[in-house]
Amino acid sequence: MSADANRGSRVFGMSTREVRVLHTSDVHVGYVEGDGADHRDVCVCAADALADAARVTKADVLLVAGDLFDHARLSNEVVGETLCSLAASRIPVVVVPGNHDVLDETSLWHRCADEIATAGVHLLNEPQGGSVDLLDGALTIWCRAMLEHEPNYRPLADVPVRPDDGWWIVAGHGHYEPDGPTLRSSPFGPEDVASTGADYVALGHWHVRTDVSAGGIPAWYPGSPMGSVSSGTANLVTMADGQVTIDHVPISARPQGC
Repeated sequence: MSADANRGSRVFGMSTREVRVLHTSDVHVGYVEGDGADHRDVCVCAADALADAARVTKADVLLVAGDLFDHARLSNEVVGETLCSLAASRIPVVVVPGNHDVLDETSLWHRCADEIATAGVHLLNEPQGGSVDLLDGALTIWCRAMLEHEPNYRPLADVPVRPDDGWWIVAGHGHYEPDGPTLRSSPFGPEDVASTGADYVALGHWHVRTDVSAGGIPAWYPGSPMGSVSSGTANLVTMADGQVTIDHVPISARPQGC
């Protein structure tokens, strides 16, 4: 576990309970196909590795900030297997749609409603924004679901006022633009991060671990575990005693494969 950390201090609406969130994104199940006896036809090693990491780090919540799946052509069986692999961590699993598994009319999230329910994961699928309360109110996670990856979609727009109690995470899948307006799809800037009032902004879309904190609010792309047979990274976000600490943890596939 890396000693590299970003610490912030907030003074309102916090829980007295320590909460640990394993934040990942851009898993892209379906991008890497299996390679024979060690892997299934569609490799799901990254999902298994994330569940293992959640257990090792003693995380309370597993958060996937978009692009869990690489495309909408995956079978219901693969979607269900992936979700159940994540749920094997035996902690709440929260998933955000990304640009590869966008929530449009052809979305796998619509046709796989039964698989979502069976696995028991929390899908944040409200286009105008929605939230889930976890751990008896100790944590709330909010996200605006992506209907289309285009310039008018702003992942961090119109974030509501934070709850009166508990830790507050805002999740978004999009492109960070530090220098103002852009024609890039799904943009946001430092002013958007600063205006969330969040204890942590959990981002997805960039595959490289990147700190885009602003206004004293920690905001990170966690890097990607994509590739299944190669090591990736995730962020372990520890919220306790008025501080938020980010540790970068390795995600390693099981040696035996899928």
